[in-house]
Amino acid sequence: MSKIKCRNCDKELFYNSISDIPTFPFCSERCKLIDLGSWFDEKRRIEEPITNDQLENTDT
Repeated sequence: MSKIKCRNCDKELFYNSISDIPTFPFCSERCKLIDLGSWFDEKRRIEEPITNDQLENTDT
């Protein structure tokens, strides 16, 4: 049996296979939607460094 923590509330989840938890890696639909809201509000985002080529090609 494996265990992980919910990415939103840190509740421990135990499972034999990922299909045991329909909202994997979250403990509930609520935690899943809270995380999605964080992405929409840009509290979470993936940033990448800007290269010189990108800076030269921007309109100012």
